[in-house]
Amino acid sequence: MRKHSFAIIFLAFAFSYLCFSCSEDLPTQSNIKQENTPSQQIIDAYLLRSVDGVVETELKAKKIDIYSYTDSSKMIFPQGLNVNFLNPDKTIKANLSSLYAESLSDNLYYLRDSVMIINYKDMDTFYCQDLYWRKDSAIVRTDLPVRRHSEGGIDYAKGLRARDDFDSVEVKNPYGMQKVKEE
Repeated sequence: MRKHSFAIIFLAFAFSYLCFSCSEDLPTQSNIKQENTPSQQIIDAYLLRSVDGVVETELKAKKIDIYSYTDSSKMIFPQGLNVNFLNPDKTIKANLSSLYAESLSDNLYYLRDSVMIINYKDMDTFYCQDLYWRKDSAIVRTDLPVRRHSEGGIDYAKGLRARDDFDSVEVKNPYGMQKVKEE
């Protein structure tokens, strides 16, 4: 009798464990959302942007991570970004590069870490910590310190605003010794 009561208690415990321990709310593989995992990756990207059939911009990146959300998407360039702005004859007008970049929206990019701008027309090179590039208005800007290397030497400023083709460059609050050409 003792063996039967022990077996009945054991079976009742095992049955109640099976019935009450399982839940239908367990996440399935499709319900798990990984926010920190890109939905797409592009390796050795080479992208061209044209307006009215004329290529204006050439973008190169070793890696692009694309994160897709329900209402938007975001691109991160973890290994940097290199953008060439082209003349109509496809020669390079200016170059913009950084060690890290990300798109904050469809038209706004944020570049940081060793940002460098080379204006081939004036042979000026600008260095800064970060830069915002607004594609729709073709403006690049920073409010952080800027160092400019030119034929006249090295100049410093507390910010920069320019068209992304660098036909127009405004240096904010320049300081230090600067050589100016007389015209």
